[in-house]
Amino acid sequence: MYNGWLHSVFVTGTICFAADGCIVWCKHNCPGSWNDSDTSLGFRNKLLDPVYCPDSRKNVVSDSAFPCSTTMVGRILTPLKDGDIEHLHSSLRSSARTLHNAITSVRQAAEWGMGSVQKVYSRLNLPLLRPGASGASPEQHVSPS
Repeated sequence: MYNGWLHSVFVTGTICFAADGCIVWCKHNCPGSWNDSDTSLGFRNKLLDPVYCPDSRKNVVSDSAFPCSTTMVGRILTPLKDGDIEHLHSSLRSSARTLHNAITSVRQAAEWGMGSVQKVYSRLNLPLLRPGASGASPEQHVSPS
């Protein structure tokens, strides 16, 4: 069976954009198969730290795959998943749909931001060759540090 990780290493990360498109936090250059939970741990810790985020009414909008523990309730807002609206009490559905639409609208800024980042840094879409791979030059190697 073929495994794509045998021949190249992809760089992953988590980026948090402000509503105006400014990057306010990021962790990048995580070579290999990292998931959102690993790359965003530092960010989630800062969200809970009153030194960095003193106003508990401020929160982050993310996609529904972003890791949310019970300690993050109220700090990370995600859109509803398919079928979630039907599980809510009928008196809450209108408000939930309104919040879902607002979250989806705000997330569009992040999607546009990522599009801008990819255009400016088009090399982000290129796989990095792992050390020792045939045809890899020294500047293409991912350092193990």
